[in-house]
Amino acid sequence: MRNFVQRLAFLTPAFAMVAGGGAASAGGNEPERALALNVSENGDSVEIQLIAQSAVTQQVDYQIELIGNSRARHSGNTSIPAGDRQILSRLTTNVSDTWCARVEVTEGSGASYTLTAGDCS
Repeated sequence: MRNFVQRLAFLTPAFAMVAGGGAASAGGNEPERALALNVSENGDSVEIQLIAQSAVTQQVDYQIELIGNSRARHSGNTSIPAGDRQILSRLTTNVSDTWCARVEVTEGSGASYTLTAGDCS
């Protein structure tokens, strides 16, 4: 479990947002995001799920990449309904010591952001 604390730091905000938390709902200054990552490490593999969690119905465009012992990519452009949590994409790869998940997101409002997990540089 190399870099466990570092990975946990990346994952904690994603888990909070998937659970319905997040800085915006807690009174922070961070805007709510329509998409979040859920990461599950199991031995020598990692699975990521791209979760829709928008407070408003909107169109989202995303490009997701998971790099481990191999590289997996998926992109989509979809309308997500308000308040309906759903899995938009699920990717799994075998990993050795390091891996990186990166998602580029553009929301219907024009907001753009990048979600990352793992050892991305």
